[in-house]
Amino acid sequence: MKRTITAAPDANGYTRTELDHLTGMADRLNQAGGALATLQSQWVLTNQAIRRTMPGLPTLPCAQASMPLPDHAHLPLDLMVTFCNNQAQACTDLRTQLQSVADKLTKAYGLYSQAESFMDRLMNSLMSKALTVFQPIAPFMLGSIGLGLGVAKLTDHLDASQLQEFLETTASIQQPLLTAVASGLSSDHHDPIGGLVTGPGLLMPLILTHFQGDRISMDPVQPSGKGLGETNDIAGALHNLETLGSCRDGIPYSTIAIQRYRKADGKDHWLVYIPGTSSHLDSPIGWAQNIQLMSDKASVRDRAASLRLVDQAMQDAGVRPHDPVSLVGHSQGGIVAATMASDLSDRYRFDHIVTVGSPIAHRHIGSDTWVTSVEMREELVSSLDGADNSSRPNQLTVRGRAGGPPPPGGNQTGRTVTTAGPGKESTHGMAYQQAAWADALDQNSPAVQRQDEHFAHTIEGDLQETHYYRGRLRQ
Repeated sequence: MKRTITAAPDANGYTRTELDHLTGMADRLNQAGGALATLQSQWVLTNQAIRRTMPGLPTLPCAQASMPLPDHAHLPLDLMVTFCNNQAQACTDLRTQLQSVADKLTKAYGLYSQAESFMDRLMNSLMSKALTVFQPIAPFMLGSIGLGLGVAKLTDHLDASQLQEFLETTASIQQPLLTAVASGLSSDHHDPIGGLVTGPGLLMPLILTHFQGDRISMDPVQPSGKGLGETNDIAGALHNLETLGSCRDGIPYSTIAIQRYRKADGKDHWLVYIPGTSSHLDSPIGWAQNIQLMSDKASVRDRAASLRLVDQAMQDAGVRPHDPVSLVGHSQGGIVAATMASDLSDRYRFDHIVTVGSPIAHRHIGSDTWVTSVEMREELVSSLDGADNSSRPNQLTVRGRAGGPPPPGGNQTGRTVTTAGPGKESTHGMAYQQAAWADALDQNSPAVQRQDEHFAHTIEGDLQETHYYRGRLRQ
């Protein structure tokens, strides 16, 4: 089955400053239109003056002479009138075009900066208010839904395709529903999800110590295939991340990859790849670590084995405190990247992070770090934070949407993803996230291009080496 993926960057890929420039450009175009209107009036007046002069010209002595006087030439008055008319019309046409462009810029400003965000805020507000009424029973509502889905799954009345269909149908209410449930169970209204999981997050190390162990065993490994190649943009980094997470080329699960790039001036820049959650029991990037990373307390987040594994791998690879570092992570890997940029900014210099399918809205990342996020509307994971990501000049979120099959003939917008089977599959996978980013690039969005160019600049240079570190939890 094939599905078409389309992307919508924040504010259509324009920052607030760029949107404000639209109104300035519209004003200048309107001013130019006004100047053209004045010029058009002058041509009309000139035309009228010539026409008033024309009736009296035959009474002049030179016009009455039977033979033209030497060096006398007749004025082409008809041509002059036509020329004035043409110039006046040209001014009118150009003024109309300028005013049309100005109107479109003004409308674009309104559409890009207000309409989409207004409708999103309106729908979320209405949904939140509606759920507030049912807030006392919201946890039971969510629990009933989860129980029903679980029973249906266990009794083979629900397959993966049907579950994805359910997630896509309920995509618009997932975030406000989670927020309402968390707000009803947590006193933290700024980060209700983080406040809700802090309790389990405190218990998680004890549970892990008993069942899995909480000691990280890290070993350098080498892929049996060619491994990760050199990259110079976000698309290439996402391709490498997909290779790492899918364990191709003989790369073991729960492996962190670190590349060192050297610029012409001899300075090193590091690119760290962090895969998503692994289902293996001894994985430091397991399901339990998600709970710790989502906590609203840094002391709980720092205990997460996945974060400690990346920190240990970076130290072993030779990353120094002032070396520029870029992080690229999928799902839990993206949460780790955002958490490190938020909590370990005094230990490392993070230039750029790229998160894919990760709930990171409540991570407070410094303004010096660029943040590029890709999220799919139909997948639940990126909505688990219960809020939208921040929007600032150097932070951009690209939101993908999965539609039906592409139309015949090949004349379609968006990128096509071929699913593994005949039914719908989770759009949380890397193939969908990569397609969303590719479609955003196809739109020539200024903000998307700016993010890609900054990322490319941070890893500019020649790839020197790639380190691979496999992590395991031990007793």
